[in-house]
Amino acid sequence: MDITLQIEQFGFPTPEHPYYHARLRLDAPPADLTVTRVLVNAVRVRDFTVYSGGLANRKHTWAAGQPAELVARVDWADGSTVRIAVQAEDAAGARVELAAEGQTLAAGGWWDARWKYYGATVLAETIGAARAGEPVHLWLGLYADRLTDPAREIRVVGIDPVSGQPQEVPSQVYGVSTWDKFADEHCQPTTTVGVAFLADVPAHAQKVYLIFYGNPDAPAPAYPTDLRVSGSGLGLTVENSHYTIRLHPDSGAIDEIHLKQNVNRVFAHHLETNGALHWNPGVYAPPRTWMHASDWNPPQHAETIVGPVFAMTRRWGPLPDYPEVACSITYLFYHNTPYVMESSVLDVTRDLDVVALRNGELVVNQDVVDEFAWKQPDSAVGTVVIKTLPRHPVPAMEIDARAPWWAFFNRDVPCALAAINLELSGMQHADGLAQWEPYFYLHWGPWYYCARPLVYTFITPNPQRLIHVSAGSSYYERMAFYPCRLGNTDADRFAPIEQTAARLFRPLRAGVVRLDTDARVPEDWVPPILVSEFEELED
Repeated sequence: MDITLQIEQFGFPTPEHPYYHARLRLDAPPADLTVTRVLVNAVRVRDFTVYSGGLANRKHTWAAGQPAELVARVDWADGSTVRIAVQAEDAAGARVELAAEGQTLAAGGWWDARWKYYGATVLAETIGAARAGEPVHLWLGLYADRLTDPAREIRVVGIDPVSGQPQEVPSQVYGVSTWDKFADEHCQPTTTVGVAFLADVPAHAQKVYLIFYGNPDAPAPAYPTDLRVSGSGLGLTVENSHYTIRLHPDSGAIDEIHLKQNVNRVFAHHLETNGALHWNPGVYAPPRTWMHASDWNPPQHAETIVGPVFAMTRRWGPLPDYPEVACSITYLFYHNTPYVMESSVLDVTRDLDVVALRNGELVVNQDVVDEFAWKQPDSAVGTVVIKTLPRHPVPAMEIDARAPWWAFFNRDVPCALAAINLELSGMQHADGLAQWEPYFYLHWGPWYYCARPLVYTFITPNPQRLIHVSAGSSYYERMAFYPCRLGNTDADRFAPIEQTAARLFRPLRAGVVRLDTDARVPEDWVPPILVSEFEELED
């Protein structure tokens, strides 16, 4: 069979083919041919796509008389010679061997030969808002024998979607864990790592990021960052270009936020009991005292991670005086990012009857702000001067639990402290439906606060009632606390909050990290270990 195979192009990673590759073309074959094997410089490559008539063919078959192409993973170096061999079979089983040789480009190849391996992910921007320095977190499972010190070895490289120019970006490795109990066709020793980095992706575009590893001699990276963490224990001070945040020395809760951005104002509470700004989660079940996570002194457990991309504090344990109510709170502070990510989980481990179970609460004094704004589920933004509303002990107003955001603000400064409500869930592990009725309410007295009741009778007309919460009830929230400078006019006043919320509700979409298919991967599909044998490949 007289067929000529040609290398059309050596390509850099693209969203369609997120690895270094070669595109090959051959004359329309006179008979159907199925590709069985591809070798690059005599080494088998199992990552390739066969195109017939311009469409990818999952059976790796070139149809007779149709334009035929093949895109294969070729981890090429600049200015090198590459030989590609393709083995195929016709319908009768006759073997056909094709080969082509070519010279790679002088630039655009493998980022750095000292790193032996890489994984690839494609980030997609989906709402038409260009992203600059957006934090991205990935979890990777890598063969354990391919790396020795993940924090020292791993590098993240962005590939320009137009020029193919690679650019290393600041990254941070965390959460490293290795599983190595056995090795067979089902499992291989694996090191799991978390990798965080800052991504730039144009509006309505996709961009490839490569995670390089496998360089035991790599020096520890040293990336510039504006993120500074000082202090000791729980009472840390976290600072970047946008804010300085102080954590309470007893509980680790956010205690005050100094907004920079040419505003130079401090959001704080510093009135009642512990005086923290971030007050909840909390619980009240008389005759026991009303307790909050901000009342920890200290929490049973605490952990801090500090790096060039993010700093994280995590605190967990039972709430004071409530051994049956476990709480976990995580703060994430990022390089050159104006918001703080907060998440919490509240677990009721034994049956409990409560007057109050709440989360999502910020408390501020009256020194800086005097108005309140909230975005309604129908997208309208409401505003109100807080002191025109009913005063404590009567709730000032209720807000739908689905409100995308709310904020304390001062239009004259102009500044705001916003809470962007990204996720909320309640579940019951053993007793049917979740027991909750979430909403937000605004309250004011000597202070202003907004909180989210989950189960709550305290400010109702019948506040003596206790509501049963069954063991196994869990409540999760994820919010962004966003101190910001507001726009100067009615038209653009809340634009900073709206734009930030839009990006947070629709972050960059990360594709599954793709690794090379190496020799340890079985040729054929391996069925899982099931309770009983079941044939999944037959109809």
